[in-house]
Amino acid sequence: MNDSSGPDLRSHSVEADADAEVQGEFSERRELLVSFLWLFIPVSIVLAGIFYAFSNQTQKYELQTALIREEAALSNASQLTSLIFVQKLSDLFVLAEGEVLRSYLHEGNLKNWVRVAREFSLFARRKPKYMQIRFLDDQGMEVIRINNIGGEQEIVPRAELQDKGARYYFRESIELDQGAIYISPLDLNVEKGVIEQPIRPTIRFATPVVDGYGEKRGVLIINYDPQELLQRIEDIFISRLGQAVMLNSEGYWLLGKPEEELWGFMYGREETFKDDHPDVWHAMETSDKGSFFSDQGLFVFQKTYPMDMSKQGTLENIEFSQLDSPRERRVGERHWIYLSHISKDKIEELTLKRLVVAAVTYLLLFFVTALISLSFARNSVQKKIAYRQLKQFATTDALTGLSNRRELEKVGDREFRRAERFDRELSVMMLDLDHFKAINDTHNHTMGDEVLRHVVEILAKVTRGQDILFRYGGEEFLMLLPETHEKGAKFLASRICTLVADNAYENEHVRIPVTISIGVSTIEPDDKSYHEILIRA
Repeated sequence: MNDSSGPDLRSHSVEADADAEVQGEFSERRELLVSFLWLFIPVSIVLAGIFYAFSNQTQKYELQTALIREEAALSNASQLTSLIFVQKLSDLFVLAEGEVLRSYLHEGNLKNWVRVAREFSLFARRKPKYMQIRFLDDQGMEVIRINNIGGEQEIVPRAELQDKGARYYFRESIELDQGAIYISPLDLNVEKGVIEQPIRPTIRFATPVVDGYGEKRGVLIINYDPQELLQRIEDIFISRLGQAVMLNSEGYWLLGKPEEELWGFMYGREETFKDDHPDVWHAMETSDKGSFFSDQGLFVFQKTYPMDMSKQGTLENIEFSQLDSPRERRVGERHWIYLSHISKDKIEELTLKRLVVAAVTYLLLFFVTALISLSFARNSVQKKIAYRQLKQFATTDALTGLSNRRELEKVGDREFRRAERFDRELSVMMLDLDHFKAINDTHNHTMGDEVLRHVVEILAKVTRGQDILFRYGGEEFLMLLPETHEKGAKFLASRICTLVADNAYENEHVRIPVTISIGVSTIEPDDKSYHEILIRA
């Protein structure tokens, strides 16, 4: 406070000085902004061009990556099929060349028939995926048949055995030479001319059976339940983008459609994949594997040719163009098509995701470029900001949030020089909480910390904008009062003492009266530093 009744010229000088500082900061920022834009705009234009090219390449790369992954999945599905088929063919030859069956063919009595039936039944128990194991004579009549239903094996009585001479799988397998293998198309099991209900998808593995004289006596047939194979194929595509589709050589769906739309060829339905996707079908007719992009999305396909083989226990995936004889070509025409379909919506979703990633990358690069440009434009300013941030940690009291004693050294000297230069008043108050040690001893140090924060809150309410409060140490505080003479400082000290005494610290458990002692000192003409004022306080 000031005793002069006239205008406070020194106050006006402070305001002018503050205005000059503001103008200086504004000018500095404007200059930095101009420099920043000169650097950043050309770089950002170049960066935008790089982003455009990068985003296009990224989209192409990701789509190509998706294509490679789907091709790998199709290859895995084909290899899985081959692996499973080799296992089934091995089982087929174990039964077809077994001594028990050969004994029956040689002697043909009921005792040997029972032995063969039991052996087939035990084998079916160990192989629950085999729905039927049958031996048909050279006319197609079932001689021995084992039904494997729900884990239970049934030896079908002779009176209930059926004539399968007209079925396609018998006619084709009986024509084979000894040791050759027949693999049927994947279709539904038919009993007595009617599709079995509930439907039972079936693949039949067959091989001719010869007696000890090399005479062809019939065919051994294993009906395999391919649900395991179909499920494992679907599982391959679980983590892929594409939907797993399986077609037969005529384009009917075996997998990849609702159940009521599968097996159309068994029910006389005409709708095929060719009807829905004629362009894709044309591409698949002319190649054994490849990809096709249409308005309906990306189609990746691979054909698999299960066929009868000349080598025991071997299954080859031979392309149609490599088959020589007419009969081999007829068998080779029966193939499966494993297909992965990535819809256009998924492709657009993938593209959008990549664009988002690219955009985020661009924004990050944009931001980094801005930082680099700004760094070149105002390197010195950034150093000052970093210094102030470090100083904030070094000069602030953690408990009260006030400036600490280290900061007092700088601020005190600055305010003293300012007062000395402009011939202004400067007062110092030293504040000391009374009996603070007793509070710590009686209530504990945590409560003492709460009392200190309570007193700081009171002091904050009475200090003016230009007053600066410090924690001097322990329970001691120091207040610099620029523009304040001794009388004003003493008045403020008296007010603080009253407020502190009238506002005891309270919580729900305890009430602690608090008082404070304050020493006041004011700048004198002979003072050389603020320390001399502080000593007198």
